[in-house]
Amino acid sequence: MRLLTLASLVAAAAAQSDLASTLASQDDLSTLLSVLQGLPDLVDALSSATNITIFAPTNDAFDSVPEDSAIGQAIANNDTTAISALLSNHVYQGQYPADAVMETPVWIQSLLDDSYVSDGMPFSNFTGGQYSGVVLDGDNVVVISGDLTLSTVTEADIMVGDSVIVHKIDKPIAFSPTLVDYTRRDGLLNFNAALATADLPVNFGDDSDKMSISDFTIFVPNDAAFAAIGSVLEGADLKTLQDVLTYHLVADNVVFSTALGNVSLPSYQGADLTFTVADDGSAWVNDAKIVFPNVLLANGVAHIIDGVLNPADAPFDRADIMPEADASDRVAFENATPVSMLPFSTTTPEMSYTTPELLQTYAAVAADGDMEATMTSDMGGDSTGEPSSVPTDSGAVKMMTGGVLAGAMLVSMLMI
Repeated sequence: MRLLTLASLVAAAAAQSDLASTLASQDDLSTLLSVLQGLPDLVDALSSATNITIFAPTNDAFDSVPEDSAIGQAIANNDTTAISALLSNHVYQGQYPADAVMETPVWIQSLLDDSYVSDGMPFSNFTGGQYSGVVLDGDNVVVISGDLTLSTVTEADIMVGDSVIVHKIDKPIAFSPTLVDYTRRDGLLNFNAALATADLPVNFGDDSDKMSISDFTIFVPNDAAFAAIGSVLEGADLKTLQDVLTYHLVADNVVFSTALGNVSLPSYQGADLTFTVADDGSAWVNDAKIVFPNVLLANGVAHIIDGVLNPADAPFDRADIMPEADASDRVAFENATPVSMLPFSTTTPEMSYTTPELLQTYAAVAADGDMEATMTSDMGGDSTGEPSSVPTDSGAVKMMTGGVLAGAMLVSMLMI
C-alpha cells in the first residue's frame, strides 16, 4: 500500500509539472497560467485528473472580457470562488480531439458543479457538471456555452501526456443563466410573465425560497404562441395555468434536440409529451415546432417552440402533425382567439440577445456517426482497468426508450 501511495504521489507531481510546463511554454496562455497560480486547489485537481479536455482562453480572450461583466468583475475583484467556477467550466470530462467534432453538436459536461456557490446560489446545478456544446463551424471547432456564447478554437490538440488535451479558444466559456433571466433577456416576456403569475413551487431563478430544481428540460412558447390563445388565458384560473405550464416541463431528464426521436416522455404535469422528427429534419413536441433548440441554462436546457402545449391533447397522435401549416393554424386550444391584452403583465427585458448564425443553422437533430470520447478513469475503464470508449449521445443524460426513462448514464463520470 505504501508503494502504491508513493507511486500515486510521484505520478501526481509529474502531471502537475507537465500541465504547468505546457501552459508556461505557450506565450499566449500566460494570463491563464497566472490566474491558475492563484488557485492551488484547482491546480492540484487538474494536475491529478486524467482523460479531460481543457479549453484554454488565450490572453486576447481574457482581454476581450468586458470589465462590467460577471467574468470581468470576478477577475477584477479577485473573487476566487467565481474564478474557480469559471475555470472549472473550461475543463471537460473525456478527450475531444478536434478531428472528432462534427457539424451536429455534441453536449458535454464540465467540472463546474453545485459546489461553487455565490450568494447562496450555485453557478451550475447539473448532476455531473455544467453542459456546453462542441460543434464544427466550417473548418473551425466551436464551443457553445451560456448566453448564446461561441468560443472558437484557435489552436487545437496540444497534448499533456497521453490523457489531457488542450485547445486554445478566443473567448472564455460563459456561465449559463437561470430560466427567468434567459427569457427576460431574450424578450420571451409572455412566458416570463405567465411563469410569475402561475407562482409554481419551483425556483427557476426568481425565488430562492422555493424548491430547487436541476436536470430539467423545458419547452418555452414564444410570445406569438401566447398571443394566439389570449381568449383561453383570459378565462383560465390559476390551477389551469399551472397545469399548462408544468405540461411544458420534463423533470430529471436533460433532453437535447440531437437526442430526440419518435418517443414520448412524461411531463411534470403528468401527461405525456409526444416527440417527433419530421421527414424534413425538424423536431416537434406534440404539434408545436421547436424553432430554437438547446438553450443552455444553469440547471437545465430550454427549447423555444411556436405553440402553447395543451395537456388535454395527451396522448397526442403524431399522425396529426401538420409540418407545412403555419403556427397560427396549429393552435392546440380549440376556438382560441387573440385578445388586445393578455391577463398578466410583462416586464421590460434587461437586454436582447443577438443570436449567432451558427446557432440558427446547425443541425438540430443528430446526424449519423456520433462523436466518441475516450474515457479512461477509475470509473471509465472496464473491470480490468483498461480504457473504455464511451459514445457521447449528442443528447440526453438519460436515454429515452418508448416513453420510459432508462437510467443508464451515457457519459462516465470523471473522478479527480
